[in-house]
Amino acid sequence: MESTLGAGIVIAEALQNQLAWLENVWLWVTFLGDPKILFLFYFPAAYYASRRVGIAVLWISLITEWLNLIFKWFLFGDRPFWWVHESGYYSQAPAQVHQFPSSCETGPGSPSGHCMITGAALWPIMTALSSQVATRARSCRHSTLLGAVLGWLMTPRVPVERELSFYGLTALALMLGTSLIYWILFTLGLDLSWSISLAFKWCERPEWIHMDSRPFASLSRDSGAALGLGIALHSPCYAQVRRAQLGNGQKIACLVLAMGLLGPLDWLGHPPQISLFYIFNFLKYTLWPCLVLALVPWAVHMFSAQEAPPIHSS
Repeated sequence: MESTLGAGIVIAEALQNQLAWLENVWLWVTFLGDPKILFLFYFPAAYYASRRVGIAVLWISLITEWLNLIFKWFLFGDRPFWWVHESGYYSQAPAQVHQFPSSCETGPGSPSGHCMITGAALWPIMTALSSQVATRARSCRHSTLLGAVLGWLMTPRVPVERELSFYGLTALALMLGTSLIYWILFTLGLDLSWSISLAFKWCERPEWIHMDSRPFASLSRDSGAALGLGIALHSPCYAQVRRAQLGNGQKIACLVLAMGLLGPLDWLGHPPQISLFYIFNFLKYTLWPCLVLALVPWAVHMFSAQEAPPIHSS
């Protein structure tokens, strides 16, 4: 692991010192790969393009993020911004690397959420796009059939609509399972808050360390999203638009409206007390799927229906 981290430091030094003009580009790439953006952008965009793909993205996001949280507790992966100080390898020649708000996270660094969570959640999107390309490329009948077959085999099978109790039990299982694992490891004498103290010790600016980078923030997000998905699928608004065929203009309007609502909701309120923050985060991400699946499509559908001219029979 030390050799891997050392190689990463060398690459970071080269990028920051020799290609400094690409700094904003890499920060933007990091932003797009953040697991939070799955909930904020990729999930709504995928859902308005394809209902099944969007729900698959949400399911994979919350399950892989939960697994990422558990794996971090067992792997104890260091983050570069504290490893360069704690390892002692750079005591004689300090590493010439800079910190950023996105790098000062409090959780362990392995496995990487950007790779594990985002990569897994984007899989159904890439599969759907590949299937569409193969379907439209009708140069050969067999190649079109083979693209269709591979797309069907690689598409993840996720529950689309179940009873409301299923989603409530899923959220409860995520919370109870995580709590059980946490207390077992804590009873065994493992300090699961070791990364938080290192983050506060070595991050250049304390304001860069946000509470949403704490491990249990992802748990409240995932359990809230699971419950919110069930509430959305069983809401009266969703029942009215479930079988409605929205046009491309309506889908774009849904995405724009959802972004306009989800953006402020993401920044709305960060209570300083950690327990209140977790509760607020849970409620916020419970509302998230309700907005995307039910409220926004219902509003756009109703507004479009009112704007449509009446049809007179001859």
